[in-house]
Amino acid sequence: MTQTQLAASSGVSRQLIGAVEAGRHLPRVDAALALATALGVDVTDLFSDNSGAVDVLTGMSTETGSLVRAGWVGRTLVTAPVRAGRHGWGFPDGIVEDGRLRPFDAGAVGFVVAGCEPGLEILETMLRDQGGGALAVPASSRSAVAALIAGRAHAAIEHGPGEPPPRVDLARFRFATWRVGIAAPPDPAPRWFDRLLEESGPIVQREEGAAAQSALLEALPWRPVTGPVARSHMEAVQVGSHTGLAAVTIEPVAIAAGVAFQPLETHHVDLLVDRRFLDSPAVSAALSLLGSARFLHRLRAFAGYDLGEHGTRVA
Repeated sequence: MTQTQLAASSGVSRQLIGAVEAGRHLPRVDAALALATALGVDVTDLFSDNSGAVDVLTGMSTETGSLVRAGWVGRTLVTAPVRAGRHGWGFPDGIVEDGRLRPFDAGAVGFVVAGCEPGLEILETMLRDQGGGALAVPASSRSAVAALIAGRAHAAIEHGPGEPPPRVDLARFRFATWRVGIAAPPDPAPRWFDRLLEESGPIVQREEGAAAQSALLEALPWRPVTGPVARSHMEAVQVGSHTGLAAVTIEPVAIAAGVAFQPLETHHVDLLVDRRFLDSPAVSAALSLLGSARFLHRLRAFAGYDLGEHGTRVA
């Protein structure tokens, strides 16, 4: 079948087919479904190196029956669990059946990013609202960068107190600067932080290797750090409120939660992007939105951010 014949039978342009064949572009899901139907094959077989959906962070096969948010990174189909909060269900893209994604409707191949910045959820929502696809996955800096290097994400958020060495395969954009510290327990006693330094009780912490966890251990080198482990800065404060414990987190989250905060370190927060995808439509749309006044207005609404260098390319 020629490109012209396939374009006619699928209803997409010959130029798009040429770009897909050359590996320069992945089509929207509705166009991908039309191409697969015209060719008489399964859409996952057509556009994925393997037929299985894998979790963004672990790389493990997604369990059958899972409701997921989904995206493609290159030719890899990646998924993340649907968010379920106190007020209701998150928005699923589809359900995984026998390792394959069954989408609920036609969407778009979108920007896949992992990291511990709460603003990524705003980015996902805005990209989806403007008709694009997006998948933002909460993760520590270490887990997010590992997923990026493994090819399961287009981008990752990394933060730390200094300037990390550049990587030739990754472009680095400044997202923000904020402070890492300890959120007070509910109804804190006077001198709560001094007592925390003197005692050896539990603290809501992050996983080993997380940048916030490293800041916590640096601040308390003389005492063991024990307590529940949270998966995100937001979850740390939520667990702290339920358990009555102090929690390591970031200043914007502590302010939003209305709790006292003791800073430990100031961190630069950077968005790392795989250079192979810089010119892809999904990444270009995300970077354009990140630099827009629409996005910045929303992020500035949350206190605790220094956005003076936002969007600056630093490597």
